[in-house]
Amino acid sequence: MTFTIGIFIFIFTLLFMVTLHEFGHYIAARKFGIKVEEFFVGFGPRLFSRWRGETEFGVKAILLGGYVKIAGMNPFQEVPPEELPRTFGAKPAWQRAIVLLAGSATHFILAVVIFGVLIGVSGVPELRTTVDEVAETVGDEPGPALAAGMRPGDKLISIDGTRINEWDEVRPLIQPNGGEELIVEVERNGETLELPVTPVEVEAATDPNNPQATQLVGQIGVLPRVEVIKGGPLWALGQGITTTGTAIKQSVIGTGQIFTSIDDIFRELGGSGDREITETQPVGLVGVARMAGQATESGAIESLVSFLGFFIVFVGVINLAPIPPLDGGHLLVLGLEKLTRRTIDPKRVLPVAGVFLGFMVILTFALLFLDVARPVINPFQ
Repeated sequence: MTFTIGIFIFIFTLLFMVTLHEFGHYIAARKFGIKVEEFFVGFGPRLFSRWRGETEFGVKAILLGGYVKIAGMNPFQEVPPEELPRTFGAKPAWQRAIVLLAGSATHFILAVVIFGVLIGVSGVPELRTTVDEVAETVGDEPGPALAAGMRPGDKLISIDGTRINEWDEVRPLIQPNGGEELIVEVERNGETLELPVTPVEVEAATDPNNPQATQLVGQIGVLPRVEVIKGGPLWALGQGITTTGTAIKQSVIGTGQIFTSIDDIFRELGGSGDREITETQPVGLVGVARMAGQATESGAIESLVSFLGFFIVFVGVINLAPIPPLDGGHLLVLGLEKLTRRTIDPKRVLPVAGVFLGFMVILTFALLFLDVARPVINPFQ
């Protein structure tokens, strides 16, 4: 039951995201006096529609997207002369750019809200420089930290004379020094102690996306104390903006990796067994829906909300890819027109859009097959 609830949450999120995206285009176009003829969620046959002013609003049968029909954007549409001033092409370039950007902008605004609320409620885990656990063994050897006398509650001050201000500074000082004695300075009950610790060399993965990529690194067998930091609404808003920025950066990288690793995706079609989700092994909508169900089934509600937030950002970034007929493709044409000071005939762009749409259809069916025949391993277990 909880698995099904997760799928429905994803479907609702998808439809809400699509509607909000198109509303962004709609409201920006209306703001600049551009005529919007249709606003539909879905494609195919109309299920129902209603006119409001000069715009027809409605829902169509195939709920896999949506669109707004803006006057003048279809190169084959004949526009009455009296309506030409209200078409997309008649407006200044900066206004057209805002209309095109407005769709993806709603994704990022929605993500800020989602991440801000999530972080405001659950807080942010922060690693302290205080030791929380000391391992009895590291690999097959006795734990170096335990053998040196380190205890839970010790606060790390320095390692071999290098001061420690954050826990992230600990690993680079220990991993390269397997087998070499280090002087670890700690504070315990107000006293400063110097403990000689010799890291044990263990085989560790160097690439989370490639379990076979390993190397010997030094470890001493300690874990940091984790404290949850919370703040007020403005703090949560700032955290939401920061997290959204991180998601945008990761989505830009991920989008590029999808297009540069197409051969890996199609190679997986001939494989067998479950897959692990990586940058070069994405999932389609069915896979995303399954993961939403798995998160709910596992009780990982915070992970589900965060996952959906990153999904929303990713779709917003994809829409800005400089490829027709995506919003980013229209922006590219607009930029080229400004640079060359020449108007580009939209009909000349159609072949490029057709090739890209054909590619996306093939990729969508490939991912659909993989999502069904070779689903990814549950990442929330």
